[in-house]
Order: sequence, then C-alpha cells, then structure tokens
Amino acid sequence: MRELSPFARNSATVRYLLDQLSSSATSSDDYRSAFYSLGAILSTAINEAFDLSTSKVTIACSSEDADWLTKGILDNLTTAHTSLAVFWNLRANPFDQEDISIAPITKSYIEEIANPAYLIITKSIIYTSCVVRTNLTYLIEHLNPEKIIIASPVMFANAEETLKAEFSPEISDKFNFLYFATDNEVNAEGKVMPVIGGSVYERLGIGNSETKNKYIPDIVKARRATL
Repeated sequence: MRELSPFARNSATVRYLLDQLSSSATSSDDYRSAFYSLGAILSTAINEAFDLSTSKVTIACSSEDADWLTKGILDNLTTAHTSLAVFWNLRANPFDQEDISIAPITKSYIEEIANPAYLIITKSIIYTSCVVRTNLTYLIEHLNPEKIIIASPVMFANAEETLKAEFSPEISDKFNFLYFATDNEVNAEGKVMPVIGGSVYERLGIGNSETKNKYIPDIVKARRATL
C-alpha cells in the first residue's frame, strides 16, 4: 500500500510522475524524464527547507541515478558551490542469504570535497538501504557535514528507521529525509510494489544489475571535461 507525503498529496504533478514510474507502459525516455522532473521538485523542496545559498554542498549518488534523478536535483539547487560524487555499486546477497544485501563500490568519480556544510544522498528508491549505507559510510569517513539530506522519490515503509540504525546517533541525528511516497508491499520476486515499475536499470535502458556498471553517466563525462 502506498502512502503519499503531504507534499505529494498536494501536487498533482508529483502524483502523475510517480504513476509514470509505476506504469509498465512508460517508455524509457519518459521514465528518464520522470526521474529528472522528480529530482527538480525534490530540489525545490530542499531549497525551501534549507538555506544552501551560501553553503558548500556535496551531492552523491549511484551511477544509475546520476543522469536523471540527481541531475534534476543538481540543476535546480541554489548553493555557493556544489561538488559531485558518483559510485558504481554491485548489489549482492552474500552466502545466498536473501535477507542480507551488500553493495560494494567497484569504482567512483569524486570531485574535490572541502568540508561541505551539507551532504545530499540521492537514490531512485530506498528499500534495504544497502546502497545508501555503503555510499554514506564511505563519504562520512572523509567528510563531516553539518547536515545529511537523504532524498528519494519513494522509500520502503521502514527504510528510514533501518538506515538510522546502521549509524551512531552522532551521524544519524544529522539525517533529514525528503521523499514523496512510502510503499510497504513486496511481491514474490522481492520487489517493492507499486514503487518504480520493476528494475530501474533496465527501464532506464542501461542494462541489468551487473551490466549497468559499464554505463558512464553523461554528467560525469561533462563535469570531468571541465576539471
């Protein structure tokens, strides 16, 4: 069952875009566009909730989210300076235990980070939290942000509590969650429903959970060329 956040309940546009993600009839191009647009709306919510205008901000994501969801946020943030960190994660269940998920980083693109006031972590959907946990753990070993914003269109119902439990209060007390909907149903294949309509990698047109790591986001190519 899906529960909309107050922001989504008051926005026909957000509800339409969430339906676009859930629908199997949505083309790859429209699916990508929906993520970009939701990112832009998340960015508006972030700008309204936090004064980033004079702050250094680092925004971090997995590679599959970089060109659409994250770019939508990045293009619309109002900040003094923004750096980008992109991680290629390989999802796995060690020892064939379906209830244990890990997401080791196989490679990364990280721009120079100099003590940002805010760290924004983005993810298309937060379910088991293993990808967010892995990327966040790496970053907090190198950063000490004042606030950590975790932004996602959709979260599983207990993902917020699960993620907080993975960190000490010193870190988790910095967490601020922004999302449009929570879902609490899982189908026979272990996928949250109705959520984002299946495998995000395949629907974005960048392969499956393994081959998607060969994809180099356009945003990384463009930003790397200017450094």
